[in-house]
Amino acid sequence: MKFQNYCVFIYFIFSYSLFGQYLPSKNYTTADGLPNNAVRSLFLDSNNVLWIGTENGVSKMENGSFSNLDESDGLGHNSCWDICQDSNGNMWFASYGGGITKYDGEKYTVFTTKDGLLADKTRKVFSFKKKIYVGTEQGVSIIDINTNKLVTPIVPSHKEDFISISFFEYRDEIYFASIFDGLFKIDESDSKPKIIPIILRKNTYELAIYGSALYSSNEGFIDKFNINDILEGKISNSRFGKSFVWQYAKGKTNSIYAAAWGVYAPDGGLYKIENDKMFNVSEYFGIGSKILLNVVYDKSKDILYVGSNDKGIYEVRLDRVVDYNLFDAKSVIDFEYLGLQKFILHNKGLTILDSSKSISKSISLVDFKNFELDFLKKGNKVLNKQGIESRDFELNFTIPASGIEFYEMVKNNGSFWIGSNIGIFEIDSLGNIKNYLPKHSLKMGFTYDGKFIETITYAGVRLYEDALGQSIKHFSKFNKNTPQYIVEILTNKDKTYLLSVFNGLYVYKNNQFHSYLAEGIWNEKKFKHITVNRDGQLILASEFGTIFIVDDRKSFKIVKTIPKEDINGNTILFLESFKDYILIGTEKGMNIYKDGKVRLIDKQLGLRDCVFTTSKIFENQLWIGTQKGYYVVDLNTLTKEQSTVSKLGISSIAVNNTALNKSNFNWFRYASEELRLDYNQNSLSIDFIPEGHAIADKLKFRYRLNSSNRWSPYSDKTNLFLAYLPYGNYLVEVEVLDLNAGKSSVFKLLKVYISPPFWFAWWFITIIFLFVMGVVVYILVRKKNKARDKAIIEKQITEAKFEALSNQMNPHFIYNALESIQGFVQDNDEVNSSLYISEFATLMRKTLKNSPKQTISIKDEVEYLKSYMCIENMRFKDRVLCDVYIDPVVAVSLFEIPPMLIQPFVENVFAHAFDEFVPSPKLNISFKMIDERVLECKIIDNGKGLKAIKKSTFHVSRGIALARERIVLLQKDNLDPIKIDFTECNGTTVTIQLFINF
Repeated sequence: MKFQNYCVFIYFIFSYSLFGQYLPSKNYTTADGLPNNAVRSLFLDSNNVLWIGTENGVSKMENGSFSNLDESDGLGHNSCWDICQDSNGNMWFASYGGGITKYDGEKYTVFTTKDGLLADKTRKVFSFKKKIYVGTEQGVSIIDINTNKLVTPIVPSHKEDFISISFFEYRDEIYFASIFDGLFKIDESDSKPKIIPIILRKNTYELAIYGSALYSSNEGFIDKFNINDILEGKISNSRFGKSFVWQYAKGKTNSIYAAAWGVYAPDGGLYKIENDKMFNVSEYFGIGSKILLNVVYDKSKDILYVGSNDKGIYEVRLDRVVDYNLFDAKSVIDFEYLGLQKFILHNKGLTILDSSKSISKSISLVDFKNFELDFLKKGNKVLNKQGIESRDFELNFTIPASGIEFYEMVKNNGSFWIGSNIGIFEIDSLGNIKNYLPKHSLKMGFTYDGKFIETITYAGVRLYEDALGQSIKHFSKFNKNTPQYIVEILTNKDKTYLLSVFNGLYVYKNNQFHSYLAEGIWNEKKFKHITVNRDGQLILASEFGTIFIVDDRKSFKIVKTIPKEDINGNTILFLESFKDYILIGTEKGMNIYKDGKVRLIDKQLGLRDCVFTTSKIFENQLWIGTQKGYYVVDLNTLTKEQSTVSKLGISSIAVNNTALNKSNFNWFRYASEELRLDYNQNSLSIDFIPEGHAIADKLKFRYRLNSSNRWSPYSDKTNLFLAYLPYGNYLVEVEVLDLNAGKSSVFKLLKVYISPPFWFAWWFITIIFLFVMGVVVYILVRKKNKARDKAIIEKQITEAKFEALSNQMNPHFIYNALESIQGFVQDNDEVNSSLYISEFATLMRKTLKNSPKQTISIKDEVEYLKSYMCIENMRFKDRVLCDVYIDPVVAVSLFEIPPMLIQPFVENVFAHAFDEFVPSPKLNISFKMIDERVLECKIIDNGKGLKAIKKSTFHVSRGIALARERIVLLQKDNLDPIKIDFTECNGTTVTIQLFINF
């Protein structure tokens, strides 16, 4: 048994120290948001969310970020020493000095000595069924999770403080330990619980039970009991280990991990317990603290969380997808295999590993140098040939062992050919140097039919029937098909491909080389890497980052092009194919490409050093060389379906830089799917937390405000800032790109309703519309009333002016008439006097009848003119021949014109046109239509014309002005109604145009 334990011990030392392997881990401290680096407790809830109790509050870690709680939020005390969750989902926090705090997602309930708690300094909380068991410095209290009723069992007699520090359940019964008094059971068979001693012993700092094995931490060692033996009264134990263990955790492979702090000795750290042995794995897990107080295991993610009292939390991935071997910091140049052996070429020589990855043989630089020297000592005339064969890249045989540089390792027919700056070496399957070729070739290889290819820098290619044979064929660099600047050689069935960094792709087939570039098959020039997939297609990486998938089995065809933008990183360092995946190494890590989706494996999964030097797939493992050691990647595990983000939760919302009240949140999540805001609450800050993914730092996010909008650029920030949003309805969507899973998902994060300002509200718009319409109607009515009043006033003014003009005419006419009557009386002409008076009376009646009217019929106007001309003609002894002509189309009874309009012009004819010197005076008046609504009246005389005008300019002008004014007053659109044509001595023609009324 001792020998077996010794072997196990040697195995661990050999595994963790000699090979220098490490698991990927990450350290979280106050710099990352942790409230304090002194971590007193860790707890994984039912959703595998990590809760952390520190000396400065409680923290909840999600997506690598922390949500913190302290006394200001409702905690009883900031110093949290333990955490648990009850069957109702409530969280319980044990504080050292502030009692117990219960949190139900919305409110906090604090239990202290005032509520019946045995002591405010509490160490542990333990949930079982519907009760919480509280370990204090003076004993145990029990709280009902539904009623919050608190019961405290009577503490057994004790000498020191009855510090209750650890609970466990076995067969539906609760057991706990007191540091100074031993193991006890809580008997709840009666209404009042009792504490029953099981083992009375000192120094129990932590308990853990796995199956029937009970681990009890003591000062500097662990006691292991069988719980069944204890219950049967058989107290026996085995003792092993060292340091003080403060918490245990069981991993997926039944490995037990122990968080230790030596208290009195610097032997703390993380230990792994196997076969009752403790092995310090702190260095292997990347844990730098020696004061570890807690450890928990997340089975869903295969992650171990370790809490320290000085350096925060360590997150360790146990899945071992990526194993790192420091390999004594050697720079790895190439890998090969033979059977179960792995051949590793590095800057210090060649190392051969057996099936267990143990070193079975090594060839040092000195061994290589000595073999070269032995070759030269045997009389080989290589030195003399160096100057003759000028095509060769000359070897320097004075290079010491320390100056040897290796280029590559090529496997062929069970042998390994290693190229270097001192020549080419053949290594057999047993790891012995078998042959040496004094050739300096930067790139060599073998064709599909076993011929050896030697590329000559600046001088073409040599082709050998076999590497050691003398049958040589040289291909000149001046031949366009001769390969030059070759960086990789690959054989795929019946073709061997040579990849050039400047001249594109070459192929060897049927003893000839062909250049795809020179023969116009493919114009791509610069390549760095080539491999073949399981379908026999070539995969090539260009120097600028583009990847091509080519089918060249029958005819050349580019099947697919993967642009550089789809790959994470700028420089391709290696290229491999596994199943349907393309593995692309860059300075960012390893890209796993399949069907347009890309996953990135980097430091989060263990690829800390991404300066890759070489790569090789051995069955289901990818070996990646670096300048300091190498990685071994489990491809089967790595290419499994990866969990990704299942939902997003909103952890905080700030509106106009003011955080929403905590009453809107439940379990640190916004409790609604929508947010309604006023128009002036339009700047939002939203913090969200993704859930369900494996690795936090592999997520990128972008958002849009509605499905019709464009996506924002990708960001790794879990915060959205939406500034000055216009009013309206928004559906905030977030797309999550998970680089670890190679998947993207779209989530509806929040519906935001921003109400329009009140001046855009329907009721306000309605009021404004009605008001504006009222104002418009008021203005229109007022304007209409003003227009109507104005029209009435203008009509009254017009009538008054018209009446005034008529009245102005009447005295003038009456005066002339009376003067004529006076003349008849003086002449004692009674007949004419009576006739004149009779006609005058008739005319006056018509004048009185027509004067008040705006218009009269043409018939009435003509009768009036005839009466007037009769009276005036009597003064001229009836010498004037008067004639009135009316066009038949003129409806004299229907058409109306202003009354007494023509009379002043007739009066002027009798007053000024005729005298005794006019031999045969004539007066013609005519009416005719020149348009449908325009009547033309002409008054023509054969009187004195201009002579009369010159004598009576005032009277004529005044009469015309009065007539024009009357017409304009009555017919506003009739701007030029009167035209007068004068002749020197042949009379006058007056033309009047009037708009007729019906």
